[in-house]
Amino acid sequence: MSSRREVIRRGAGLLAVGSVAGVGTVAVRSDGDETGSESRPANVLVAGSLQQIAGEIGDASVEAHGSVACRRLLEDGLRDPDAVALADPRLFSGLADRVTCFATNALVVAVGESVAGEYDDWRALLADPDLALGRTDPARDPLGYRTVMALDLAEGIDTESVLARTSVFPETGLLRTLEAGGIDAAFAYRNMAVEHDLPHLALPDRIDFSNPGLADEYAAASADLPDRTIRGSPIRYAARARTGRGREWVRALASAHATLREAGFGVPEKYPEKVDA
Repeated sequence: MSSRREVIRRGAGLLAVGSVAGVGTVAVRSDGDETGSESRPANVLVAGSLQQIAGEIGDASVEAHGSVACRRLLEDGLRDPDAVALADPRLFSGLADRVTCFATNALVVAVGESVAGEYDDWRALLADPDLALGRTDPARDPLGYRTVMALDLAEGIDTESVLARTSVFPETGLLRTLEAGGIDAAFAYRNMAVEHDLPHLALPDRIDFSNPGLADEYAAASADLPDRTIRGSPIRYAARARTGRGREWVRALASAHATLREAGFGVPEKYPEKVDA
């Protein structure tokens, strides 16, 4: 145990793998110069798990939701941010041609004060029927669908049984609920546990989506969403600037390797890396 600290169509709220069927391209604001724009911070829309770090890097006003929910806001024209940063590059499909990958992560089980120190094994914790567990909604964020897929990849785990007794919370409120004692443990990203200074149980890399070398194994898992099925892949965070001000913020975010690592993210040596959305 270690310590430290949407979208695809209204109503569907889903991520497509490969291409996003039925998703129109959203108009992107010009990246040209913005005369007199230096007086205000960049307005950025980010994944819930990026909420804290986004406010610490560069000069930005931050709004955070599940990454799938962020996509819905953009596609429906309800937000017009300077930059966007999400927990799965595939969510940019139809919104941008190229994005900047800047960090990785791992799925963990964060534990609250009520059970801290009682479990050294994540299997034993999940098997205890008396524990109140928390997770996020697969239709709103990648953490939710990665949780489902991790359970499917874990041998000897009854996925449906675990999910049935696990309460669903917004990504931005999941660990606050854990800290307040509303639940005993939660499926979270490593950086979330680190930033909240919560103990957490590491999962083996064959189910935590942290190892690019296991991409084929991760792809064996899938999650059924209302209008499509998605497959597992290594966790990657990506950003896209939509204005000149946003470009400066993305540059600061993508170059803050030490800050990201201290916050619990992974930053491969080749990052930042431009990839197709």
